[in-house]
Amino acid sequence: MKIDYHLHTEYSYDSKLKASDLIYKAIELNYEAIAITEHLDLYPYELTRFGLPSFARYIKQLASLKDQFASSPLRIICGVEIGDFQRVSAYANEFLAQLDFELRLGAVHFLSDHTNVAVPLKRPLTASDHEDYYRQNLALVSACEIQVLAHLGVHKRYLTEQPDENHCRGLLADIFQVMIERRIALEINFSALRKPYGRILPDLWQIDLYRSLGGKLFSIGSDAHLLEHFDLNYHLLPSWLFSGEIDLPL
Repeated sequence: MKIDYHLHTEYSYDSKLKASDLIYKAIELNYEAIAITEHLDLYPYELTRFGLPSFARYIKQLASLKDQFASSPLRIICGVEIGDFQRVSAYANEFLAQLDFELRLGAVHFLSDHTNVAVPLKRPLTASDHEDYYRQNLALVSACEIQVLAHLGVHKRYLTEQPDENHCRGLLADIFQVMIERRIALEINFSALRKPYGRILPDLWQIDLYRSLGGKLFSIGSDAHLLEHFDLNYHLLPSWLFSGEIDLPL
């Protein structure tokens, strides 16, 4: 099994990766499935700065590429990454009702004070900030229709050391219990291996907590925005992910 269910191409404002180039490389590297998951960011801060792509055009283009590569062994999945879904759910649900996505990723990028934690941080995060981040994730998995919780721990990507988050253990257990009940997959995101943090997300002790509670549904995502980042560090993923003891969202 070789998959990547978190990829951004030219319909994401922060990506220059061409979908056709990505597909050729995935076939060359013997991937079984990839999911292109363009950004759907309806949070006002991002919407006013970056706008929205034509998702109807994106879906149409991906359908054409699926036809073009129909004879290949690669499965191509049309997905979306919904940013801060829990804060814009009323409008987001109306928007999503008009579109046909095969895979929905949910992701938290902002704290409640509007601090963007998915980019290099402008200030150190406090213990309260860490709690706030996980509370946003709990709201996301509790109230929103998603299949994957993406990059849990993204607020740590630009740190250089692992922070003490033991005070968040109860919150994390609550997140994981809801995910297990609602059949939401936990993404093993390896984008932080190419960032200062140098670890997979979530942290290993958090993944162990999820598994100890009975969690078996996982996804794998590079969060690549450049072709050279696709497949980078894939070999560093935990071997148990490929043991046949886990489930995938699709």
